[in-house]
Amino acid sequence: MASQIARSGGGRTRFWRLVPWAIIAALILIPLATMFVMAATDDTDNIALSRNEVVRTSFGERMWRGTMWNHTDSLYTNLDTVVLFLDSEGKPVGQARGSAPRLDPGEMFHLESKLPTQAARMQIYQLRWTGPSGGNAVLGPYRTWEFGYLQDDACGELRLKIGSCTPAREVE
Repeated sequence: MASQIARSGGGRTRFWRLVPWAIIAALILIPLATMFVMAATDDTDNIALSRNEVVRTSFGERMWRGTMWNHTDSLYTNLDTVVLFLDSEGKPVGQARGSAPRLDPGEMFHLESKLPTQAARMQIYQLRWTGPSGGNAVLGPYRTWEFGYLQDDACGELRLKIGSCTPAREVE
């Protein structure tokens, strides 16, 4: 009889030993899962700068060319963006504006503007769109970037396989 009592109490003891470990695991896993969901649904990377270059025309003028790319699998409408050109002190010296009535998954639209001689860096000042759920998003200003910096420029083989991006193509 004593052995039956010891056996029945042993199961409860084992259970109560596991409870603290389960609580610790939950305290670690829940924040990690929350951060993953927040990162996966972050609007700031849905429409990405995939081209940011300075070129010279045949007349010797500097031109800036940029491309905004919808690398998600969602449709965005009423896109509008403002890019500022900044001098070495961070003050605006010019801008480029662009828009697209609709950007299907993988589509991109181009921006082009004459670049002021004192322009040293660029900044996406504002990016606006209507998302798949019908809600409007207004993002920006982003941090300043050197000419040539890209947020995202291609879908790698792994990203295509897991469905985290859609290959770039021209607006139809």
